[in-house]
Amino acid sequence: MTDNIIEQFYKAIASEDSNILKRLHIPRSDVFYIRAAIEADTGTRYSLDRIERAMYLEGHLEARDVLDPDRAREWE
Repeated sequence: MTDNIIEQFYKAIASEDSNILKRLHIPRSDVFYIRAAIEADTGTRYSLDRIERAMYLEGHLEARDVLDPDRAREWE
């Protein structure tokens, strides 16, 4: 997952391929808010994937809300 969500969205629209748009994963708004709060508190900006995965592992998101919920990340 990349953090350039809006760029991916516009590219998917421009491609006129509905399958690309269907596969686009846009994290829940909570993920963006939590990332902003962590960055404000620590000065560290984590990827959306890392925040989303951490929230899932801590029980704050369900598997259906996460990109590849069963795939372990290299930082785990």
